[in-house]
Amino acid sequence: MNRFLLGCLAAWLIPTSLALAQPAPTADGATTAPLAPPPGEIPWVTNLDDPPIGSLEAIKGGTFNTFMYDYPLTFRLMGPNSNDAFAAWNRAYTMSFTLLQRHPVTDNYIPWMASHWAVMPDNRTVYYKLRPEARWTDGEPVTADDYVFAWEMMGSEAIVDPFYNEYVATYFESVEALDDLTLKVVGKQPSWRPLDDYALFPMPRHAIDLGPDWVQRANNTFQVAAGPYRVTEAITGKHVVFDKVPGWWGADLDYFRGLYNVDRIVVHVIPDGRELDYFKQQQIDMTLVASARIWAEETDFPAIQNGWAHKKRVFVDTPQGIYGLHMNLQFPLFANKDFRKAMQYLFDFDTLNKNLMYDAYFRIASAFEGTPYANPELKPYPFDPRKAREHLVKAGFTQRGPDGILVDDQGRRASFTVIFGGETIERHLTVLREIYKRAGVEMNLQLMDGATAFNRGLERKYEMTLTGRTAGFYPEPKQYFHSTFVESTNNNNIWGFGSPETDQLIETYMFDMDLQHRLDAMHRLDAIVHDEAFYIPFWTAPYLRLLYWDYVVWPEFILPKRTESSTDWQVFWIDPARKSALQQAMQAGQTLGRDEIVDVDYYGVMPDAP
Repeated sequence: MNRFLLGCLAAWLIPTSLALAQPAPTADGATTAPLAPPPGEIPWVTNLDDPPIGSLEAIKGGTFNTFMYDYPLTFRLMGPNSNDAFAAWNRAYTMSFTLLQRHPVTDNYIPWMASHWAVMPDNRTVYYKLRPEARWTDGEPVTADDYVFAWEMMGSEAIVDPFYNEYVATYFESVEALDDLTLKVVGKQPSWRPLDDYALFPMPRHAIDLGPDWVQRANNTFQVAAGPYRVTEAITGKHVVFDKVPGWWGADLDYFRGLYNVDRIVVHVIPDGRELDYFKQQQIDMTLVASARIWAEETDFPAIQNGWAHKKRVFVDTPQGIYGLHMNLQFPLFANKDFRKAMQYLFDFDTLNKNLMYDAYFRIASAFEGTPYANPELKPYPFDPRKAREHLVKAGFTQRGPDGILVDDQGRRASFTVIFGGETIERHLTVLREIYKRAGVEMNLQLMDGATAFNRGLERKYEMTLTGRTAGFYPEPKQYFHSTFVESTNNNNIWGFGSPETDQLIETYMFDMDLQHRLDAMHRLDAIVHDEAFYIPFWTAPYLRLLYWDYVVWPEFILPKRTESSTDWQVFWIDPARKSALQQAMQAGQTLGRDEIVDVDYYGVMPDAP
């Protein structure tokens, strides 16, 4: 789980039929909140009935080599630059160890750091019973006070992180350690998803000295984690190493079995677009193939033909994050809605999909794609140069200059720069640049390293940018579209968008206990975002494309149904016998027999997909 999913433990809609407790009247007619039960009478519940997430046949041990494009800007979990390319790995064994999780196939709540939980009838008071076995990677026990400290830390100005400051101010009334293993969390108001809104990850109070200079002091400090791995080595520009904690406390406990099987994870820094080369050289053990062209044209190399390596297109079912081109509303051209509309009508998805992506993708229309909160009436803006021209004229661009680029009556050119952080998408942007140029719009392209491009977006130091965000099963519109974040930067409202109407719609979604009210509010918000046209949605597909060597072994289903990235559910393992046999076969030039099964649709997500 990452910061974009904070409070969203990967869940679909839950019933809203829980009755709210009515406050008891007092002698003077006032009301008081229901008294909380003493710890011995808390109505604890748990769930040990769902199937394992991983395989109980998994072999433990070995080293897994993977990659990232950019060396970490920081090892902190909060504050400036903590959203860089390394963030998913950094949080996988820290923030992802929340009190509860959702089972990635059944969607039921399951124990994680808490073994039991109890939601009170007021729908805002939640109790958690912590696992007594839980230990930090330095050997200290994880206690309820560490969750109190996480709450205090997220609310502190010392972390220089307005997202977390706003989050705790909005959601939490109090976090209290009743004893070392009993946590009481009280939300600001009743919630229709209290186990999601009022959940926390722990932060080790004993290991963090929070003060005014914490950001600078903690910048390169490896995290003390509750999960199975800790960073043991980091060489600038080269790699970051995670080693398994000896005798990790969760190894044999219920849903942790079959997960986190390798002893060491080496995250190599490699150039963007070179992962296939590194894979062929066995410098990395597995890779996701994002490019349809590479998948179609470059994945039939000898290792695949000989069965030394495998290619799988694994169908999954997850919400789609915000992914596409984004316009900075503070940039004068994009402050004009007609100009933004013209940019939408000049986006030629069909040409990109047919000529560069083998018709393998589907266009996104909604900011909440893949969830019940996506407005079903929305359609993507079609490619329509005529309508684009109409909006450009309304924006004042009526004449072409000597270079063919439109200018307005003040001599301002219809020109902007797109910053982006990956070479693999450059071909697509180059095609778009020519399409826009034919319409009289100059789209300059500026390639940066991924971390720099990403942070330029957070800081709103861009004109147009290409970036994406992951998503939870519950959308989190506040961090993206609420005006609270317009006046500050280093947050996910990268456009600088917000209005009283959209603020109210977001708050209805967050706090209204009526499901239909929430749906109506989100559908209206989705329609407004679509109409304001500052976000050009890209494309999606219901699968992940994997390449992996024969010694990387997976369960029959390959990936759990709710898998969005390789850090989500680590169910694979390294088989030493297969690794030895592979080395012998490769040295002798012997085939292991090509794996002819490419598509794996274990959950029937898209039986008729192309």
